[in-house]
Amino acid sequence: MNFDPTAIPELIGRFHPLLLHFPIGLLAWAAVIELICVYRKRQVPAGGPDSLAFVVPGAAFAIMASFSGWLLADPNDPDTALAWHRWLGVSTALLAVLTCWVGIVASRGSRVAGTSYRLSLFLCVPVLMGAGHIGGELKWGDGFVEKGFEKVFFAENQSPAQLNASQTTERQVIAAETTIPQELAAENLFHEKIQPLFEKHCVSCHGPDKAKGKLRLDQPDDLRDLTRDFPLVVAGQPQESLLLELVMLGPDEDDRMPPPEEPGLSAEELTDLEAWVTAGAPWPGEGPRGPVGLKGALEVEPRRKPLKQFAGEALEPTPDDHEESEEPVEDGKEKVVELTPDEHFLQKVQPLLQSRCVECHGEKKQKGGLRLDLPAAAFADREFPTIVKGSLEDSELILRIHLADDDDERMPPLGERLTESEAGIFEKWILDGAPWPESGPVASESDESQTSTVVKAVTVMPGQLPDHPLIRVTDAQITSEIEAALSSLEAAGVRAGLVSGQDSSHEAIFRLLGKDAGDSAVALLKGLETVLVRLDLAGTSITEKTVSQLWKFRRIRTLNLSETSTTDDQLATLASLPELTVLNLFGTEVSDMGLDILREMDQLRRVYLWRSAVTPEGAAKLSKARPDLLVDIGVPLPKPDQETKDPIEKEVDQDN
Repeated sequence: MNFDPTAIPELIGRFHPLLLHFPIGLLAWAAVIELICVYRKRQVPAGGPDSLAFVVPGAAFAIMASFSGWLLADPNDPDTALAWHRWLGVSTALLAVLTCWVGIVASRGSRVAGTSYRLSLFLCVPVLMGAGHIGGELKWGDGFVEKGFEKVFFAENQSPAQLNASQTTERQVIAAETTIPQELAAENLFHEKIQPLFEKHCVSCHGPDKAKGKLRLDQPDDLRDLTRDFPLVVAGQPQESLLLELVMLGPDEDDRMPPPEEPGLSAEELTDLEAWVTAGAPWPGEGPRGPVGLKGALEVEPRRKPLKQFAGEALEPTPDDHEESEEPVEDGKEKVVELTPDEHFLQKVQPLLQSRCVECHGEKKQKGGLRLDLPAAAFADREFPTIVKGSLEDSELILRIHLADDDDERMPPLGERLTESEAGIFEKWILDGAPWPESGPVASESDESQTSTVVKAVTVMPGQLPDHPLIRVTDAQITSEIEAALSSLEAAGVRAGLVSGQDSSHEAIFRLLGKDAGDSAVALLKGLETVLVRLDLAGTSITEKTVSQLWKFRRIRTLNLSETSTTDDQLATLASLPELTVLNLFGTEVSDMGLDILREMDQLRRVYLWRSAVTPEGAAKLSKARPDLLVDIGVPLPKPDQETKDPIEKEVDQDN
């Protein structure tokens, strides 16, 4: 048993659903009693209001419900409905206390207080009803009560003739869709079926006005966010998509989407949604495209996954380039010429790299130690490979360009994000094996001799990660300890598990808990000493106590201590980790005083020092002393001739 006092506020907050019903019942019943008294024209008795016995406990429970609800809600949640609910709840508690106090005064014989008591109570109850109504919509969805009235008073009746006409039209639409290009059909499916489905069932709780669970379904960013623990939509893989799993749950399952009290998706809607995900989950920005044969090129770019099945037929990926052929086909349609992978790179990928990437990742600037103007650098061995030939999931480039706009790691970081078609160009290139025909550096203005020099320098580029040996665990006792540790971490809300299926390497990510993760939570790592290779403690409230114990985890290779209280004094412990190659000290208190320790950590290949106390001059000296170490402080490092000189050297320069 591990007692964590920092979790007490969350525990109190979880009592909110239990407490909130008491003030509703007690204060509402008190108002009913006073209404009956007013109807019968009875004055407040000299001994006090008849309903005071309900108001006193009602006020007490209102305070507890308001306090617990405040602790339960996320203070950073931008939901306006939640803000109204919270402040109306606080107002209810204050009015209930005021009513209780006035009632006690009235019980001492004050007639004025008796009248004020009823006014205060009659004001408190509507505020209470408003808070309760908004709270109900937060739980059950917008328009929960209104939809009940609509079902009673505005039921839709379709005659058999109307129903038959609707079904006939539906069959015609399906028949028409099978005659158009498959990707175009998938995009039209989105506009005609999927987008209305989201608007009908999802956007009221996951839209611009309200984003329950910090999820929006009115735009593609959250759906495609692969950094989530369980991605909502994995293009081309419905069995891996959490969204489909949730909408297919039974009506009695609490996690079902829409919620159990709302009508679920029909069988037809489920089929459409699954077909859309299977077809690559396209989300085109414009409206449905016209039928084949209209004038104008249809720029249909490839999706993240090859289309597998749509409208009951096996699908083949459609050509990505719609150049017209001079030779007509027998059916009268023009032949589509597909670019070869090399031509696709030279005509589409390379210009895109030049216009959107090379400015920050080229010859003059290499943010994060990454170059995208040379194949040797782009395909370099990194902890998180930038480009993995044939694999979108393992390519960091694809992950970054699909991140949300407010994510600091999105590529490109500033300006307009890549369009769907531009992202599709990169994805097709990678799925084709990422060919890079010999054509020199992208957007390079250097001559051949300079180019050859640059290529040679790439082979010793800082930040090159070593090949670590695979970790194999065969001992039954160690395996049981690992399983016990993983169970404890999962129960605490920590994301922990295997890094990949290749070996027994494990990772543990505490950043999802934020400041709720302290030293006691990290202590749950006991049992993973032999297999833990990645540890993410970013944004947690760990202290020196935790850092001093990391020496036990000798296999740690990637350690993220960003935005923690880590100082120079704690770097000595990290120097004892023999396989540590990537260290993130962003937003810590590490200064130039600790750079000597980092310099002596021979195994270290990358260190991130943004927003720390390290100066650009200190970082430049570290980079100069360790050419193999990537030192990233968020700004370009001073060149050797720009480094700060000693005062004596400055005086000599001035004399000369």
